[in-house]
Amino acid sequence: MTIRPILFPACLGIGIAMSACAPAQTPSPTQAQPSAIPSARGWRPSGVVDAPGQNGAALIEGRVAATTIGPAVVRRAYRAIESRPDSVLEKATIAGIVATDLQRDGIRLRTANDVVIRDFDLTMRAQPQRGKHLPEGIAITAGRNIVIRDGRVRGFRMVQGKGYTNGDGIATEGETQGRMLNVTASDNSDGGFDIKGDWRLDDLVAERNARDYRLWNTVSAGTLTARGWTSAAVWVGKGGRVRIDHLIASNTTLAPLLIVAGGTDVTIVRCTLSRPAGAQVVKSEGSNNKVTLGPGCQ
Repeated sequence: MTIRPILFPACLGIGIAMSACAPAQTPSPTQAQPSAIPSARGWRPSGVVDAPGQNGAALIEGRVAATTIGPAVVRRAYRAIESRPDSVLEKATIAGIVATDLQRDGIRLRTANDVVIRDFDLTMRAQPQRGKHLPEGIAITAGRNIVIRDGRVRGFRMVQGKGYTNGDGIATEGETQGRMLNVTASDNSDGGFDIKGDWRLDDLVAERNARDYRLWNTVSAGTLTARGWTSAAVWVGKGGRVRIDHLIASNTTLAPLLIVAGGTDVTIVRCTLSRPAGAQVVKSEGSNNKVTLGPGCQ
């Protein structure tokens, strides 16, 4: 029923170094005691919320409906907006969240129905994450009629190791459905947009991610722009059904344009490409893929 602001440590006095509050290695998030804010009032703090290591400068608990979260400026939090595992956010707007030097996530929602996330700018700290602290700019587990628009996520990275390297700009899980438009995802170590569920995408820009677009399940898109990827401009997971009306893609390396994982059905209606001669167009990582490419995609 509540959105709770986290109380911040007293060590953040004027002139006290950041190292006095947060070590170089990421510890477990701090467990400060929040004070409840009635959901009818939402959450709109005045001034900068400096929250080193806090798992949520605002915390969503229970069922929260018909409220507005933001605008807010948050610095150094573990997550800027966090939600309890059983929480539900309904008919709500998250607007104007500007968060910098994040340790892990910008916004994490468990269940979000009829929720708009807009006008955001979320940036992780310069130091990449390690171990279990998988970073994501926006992460949504479940929900319907979600709209994410007019924002930017950047720098959600993990240290490169022997295994798979995570770190996504925006990540949605298979129980989600909604629209995403006019968003830029930059410099993330895995996917710029890692999208599971049933989504409509348009006017998105992904740049300098490993996989600029990592798409699963059912995705339809208007115009997608990809720049400077290291693995693929578009990667489609097993069984994915993806249609892109216009793919604008530019790169200076030979990394593939499209990777399909198996059992996929992918249509790209047309492309505008700027890539080196000989760069691979489609790479298959599994069988029974159906790929249809229109003018300019070869």
